[in-house]
Amino acid sequence: MKKFFLLLTALVFAVACSSQKTEEQVKVDPDLEILFVGTYTKKEGHVDGKGEGVYVYAMNKETGAISYLNVSEEIISPSYIAVHPNGKYVYAVNEFDGGEEAFATVTALKYDPADHSLSWLNEVSSLGQYPCHVSIDNSGKFVMAANYVGGSVALYPILEDGSLDEYSSYKKHEGGSSHPRQEAPHAHQIIQHPRLGFVTAVDLGADKLYEYKLDTVSQTLDFIREYPNGPKMGGPRHIAFHPTLDVSYTLSELIGSIEVTALRDSARYFGNLQVISTLEKGDERDAASGAIKVHPNGKFLYASNRGEINEIVVYAIGEKGELTPVGRQSTFGKTPRDFEIDPSGRFLLAANQDSGTIVTFSINQETGVLEETGYIAEVPTPVCIKFLNP
Repeated sequence: MKKFFLLLTALVFAVACSSQKTEEQVKVDPDLEILFVGTYTKKEGHVDGKGEGVYVYAMNKETGAISYLNVSEEIISPSYIAVHPNGKYVYAVNEFDGGEEAFATVTALKYDPADHSLSWLNEVSSLGQYPCHVSIDNSGKFVMAANYVGGSVALYPILEDGSLDEYSSYKKHEGGSSHPRQEAPHAHQIIQHPRLGFVTAVDLGADKLYEYKLDTVSQTLDFIREYPNGPKMGGPRHIAFHPTLDVSYTLSELIGSIEVTALRDSARYFGNLQVISTLEKGDERDAASGAIKVHPNGKFLYASNRGEINEIVVYAIGEKGELTPVGRQSTFGKTPRDFEIDPSGRFLLAANQDSGTIVTFSINQETGVLEETGYIAEVPTPVCIKFLNP
């Protein structure tokens, strides 16, 4: 009876707020993909957070419509999240200042597929304030987090029960650049290359990319080299890697550009193959670029612009990794800080932070262009979307 009641509750909630196409509500069945949504839960200078924690949703594999299943207990602004490859654990940075004499935190949660619940395991200090990105290394043994305020990154061993040990390695960035938002280092992302193994930290404030080696024996991030971002004052925010080519794509938030770089062993991020704008020619608005993702098939790349623009820009990827614009799609909402492509590559879900919606688009498999599905789910202050099975 308990399981039936939970299922019934989820479906009733879905009818109330999940999709504009009420005749095709998502049902809890094997044809679904499970996804998690990080949210803002408190008011900050850049957002009026209305979420409660990390949400669990289901996506219909045929239509792309999503439906509410559950939400974690209340935790502070779990904005960016990472799902462990074993599907049992979800890790979130708690994006807040931590108070006058403390740091913010990183939280570990355990996922139960029986009722789609997320239970709290533990939290550890982020060693900075407003941590804004979290990822899991290729071995599945470590969590890495980036602190926007403080400009630092930290490494955390994952314990046997999925909880996090205290940090085993910490790196503080230095420097700045000429833009008003570059008065100090602001680490915005840390991620390990899925094939080549090196770790990259992207720092908007320092205007640099930092290369590290993850030593799993000593449990340390070993500094290799730093690379000035080109062009200057770009404000690198996030980086994405091509699935088969040794090419990276760095999204610079402050000027709305994408830097395409060949990943040479001797000079990892020196010399761009291409620098291309996310804005149309003559558009002088602030791009406020947010997220960047490569399609699983390696043929298309997507980037979001926020501010007054609120769109996803679509590019075709050439044989050497070069980009050609092929389309633009409004996200039908405000502030698409993040978006995600589903594991099949058929759908793109755009999280509109300030309008409280996640909009589903279908992806044209021949051109990469986004097409409307009509599905719009109401989600309070959504930020980051991650699928259970990437």
